[in-house]
Amino acid sequence: TLAIVVEREDRIRKFKPRDYWELEATFGCKAGEYTGRWLDEKFKKVEGDEHANAHRLWDAASAEAIRAKCEGKPGQVSEEAKPSSQMSPMLFDLTSLQREANGRFGFSARVTLQIAQALYEKHKVLTYPRTDARALPEDYVGTVPEVMKGLPIEYAPFANEIAKKGWVKPNKRIFNNAKISDHFAIIPTGAAPKSLSEAEQKIYDLVTRRFLAVFYPAAEYQITTRITRVEGEAFKTEGKVLVNAGWLAVYGKEGTSDEGGKDSKEGGGAQLVAVQPNETVSTEDLLVKALQTKPPARFNEATLLSAMEGAGKMVDDEELRAAMADRGLGTPATRAQIIEGLIAEQYIHRDGRELIPSAKAFSLITLLKGLGVSALTSPELTGGWEHKLSRMERGELSREAFMNEIAEMTREVVDRAKSFESDTVPGDFVTLSTPCPKCGGVVKENYKKFACQSCDWSTWKIVAGRQFEYNEIETLLREGKVGPLLGFRNKMGRLFNADIVLNEDKQPTFDFGQPKEG
Repeated sequence: TLAIVVEREDRIRKFKPRDYWELEATFGCKAGEYTGRWLDEKFKKVEGDEHANAHRLWDAASAEAIRAKCEGKPGQVSEEAKPSSQMSPMLFDLTSLQREANGRFGFSARVTLQIAQALYEKHKVLTYPRTDARALPEDYVGTVPEVMKGLPIEYAPFANEIAKKGWVKPNKRIFNNAKISDHFAIIPTGAAPKSLSEAEQKIYDLVTRRFLAVFYPAAEYQITTRITRVEGEAFKTEGKVLVNAGWLAVYGKEGTSDEGGKDSKEGGGAQLVAVQPNETVSTEDLLVKALQTKPPARFNEATLLSAMEGAGKMVDDEELRAAMADRGLGTPATRAQIIEGLIAEQYIHRDGRELIPSAKAFSLITLLKGLGVSALTSPELTGGWEHKLSRMERGELSREAFMNEIAEMTREVVDRAKSFESDTVPGDFVTLSTPCPKCGGVVKENYKKFACQSCDWSTWKIVAGRQFEYNEIETLLREGKVGPLLGFRNKMGRLFNADIVLNEDKQPTFDFGQPKEG
């Protein structure tokens, strides 16, 4: 899990933004105005270029040329309308409930588990929460109507509609014994909730509305795609109109469920201004937007839980991937504990809702790779164990053989750790192009330091909980100053930013801008 967070942060740190341009046109028609984005109709996705898409131009001159070509010119419109439907999200298991509560309310995975456990044990209004199932037993079809009768009055209109329309019936998406192991999905028990705290009420409401929504029909949309062509250039406009709310009625027709998808939050999207057949539109305005690509988003608890749950997809070996298909890293009951453990040991910091790995985390992952035990940082290790456990279940592998393999791997890791020398851990280290500030010699990076190869000058890579990048040290040695740099932490654990300067001994030191005495 830590390796996943470190790998994402490494991609963020190494990310170099690329400039790109988009064009947005405003078109006038008899019924009003609408906007459209320029579209390259011949665009083909290039493997390895995740930032390329059909709306982006990679040089300003091309964007300006299209603007000049189309400005003030008439446009011809073609459009296609087609129906679309969206099923309700599935019932909650613990991980999906934790994701939703984090995204909606900012609750940590641990807090959500504690609340769900209280609603189960103390209040007896929810079923067992530590489950990885998102379905109900097939013999529960007759129980569901009784559960709905016991729900609080605010849910009665939805429960009554379900009963009136006869929507509770055998359905493998909801009632499926094959999708259940020890416990079924989290649903209300039908017992009346009393004296719930605000946080408990929020979790109860999430579960109850999800329980009701799953029996409703799909939400139905009409999606319109309009292409306006001006001087051979295409501009795309999309509209999405909610025709039949279906399960969104449970959420006030606004789709407040994160798992319901982006459009469900937007209340069905915007209805387009109508254009008559063969109508010519005018190009009222053409705006060139100068933009930059963005780095990957940092993990929050919701997205990290998803990554842990879906870690099997990162495994190349088909057999191991299959073994992890329904498991991932950790279990619904332990994922919150894993995240909290990493935070408690200061491998990860919470910054708002973001989870940021510390320099300690980077050092550990580098060390493990340098020791040649990078398997500990890969989900393939978990996949291998799951595969062997499956073989044990089938009688193809003995418990003794499996435990012997674990013991041997443990001995190997411990032996390598014992023989490790801190400055000689192999890794992807650099040689600086800027000379040593003390003697002019060559400065090289190692596991813990940037060190001169000709004299005793060196500097620690980690200062105040922050790890220097090699290009920051390059700038410091070349110019005597770098910054302000972000992400240092004081002894209280609070973040601060500072410039770094070389002092009289040619060592890095903080510079907060105070004037020197004398």
